[in-house]
Amino acid sequence: MLNCASSVSPEQRQRCDEEAFRQVEAGSQSTQLEGGWRLVKSRNPDGGADAISAMHVVDSAKSDARLAGLSLQCGRDGIEIVLIALEPLSRSTRPNVVLITGEKRAEFEASVIQGGAALLLPADASKLATGDWQGATELSVEIATKPTAIRGAVPIGGLSTALRYLSQNCPAR
Repeated sequence: MLNCASSVSPEQRQRCDEEAFRQVEAGSQSTQLEGGWRLVKSRNPDGGADAISAMHVVDSAKSDARLAGLSLQCGRDGIEIVLIALEPLSRSTRPNVVLITGEKRAEFEASVIQGGAALLLPADASKLATGDWQGATELSVEIATKPTAIRGAVPIGGLSTALRYLSQNCPAR
């Protein structure tokens, strides 16, 4: 993953995407879904409920190497939207995140989770995933970080199928 900068060749980008999938699958069970989405089930090492998510990697040609992808995951109050970063962020920060699909723009304050490797968006972002994002093919992301913002694009074609599979696999909480 260290050689996955935005200026690499298309062949190297493909290898980077494949390596990202391999890393996700290492401790998980993964099922390929429509549009490049993956349904991922990871065992809870503490014996609790499995972590279940639908994940998509960024379009590496349009993204900073610091952004890995988008995860829709089963949460306590429904489906949660999480952005996965490759550069850990301080857990004390609450970065501003801008999400754009077509002409629709939304801005959220995110919570840094998972040791700084992920950004949990508020419940209003989940409403967008089940509504406005359904007809979109790409989600543009900008995370306000210092010294420079993290920017990227996630292909989201097939989102409705990914959400359906995820909903069917989320344990009752």
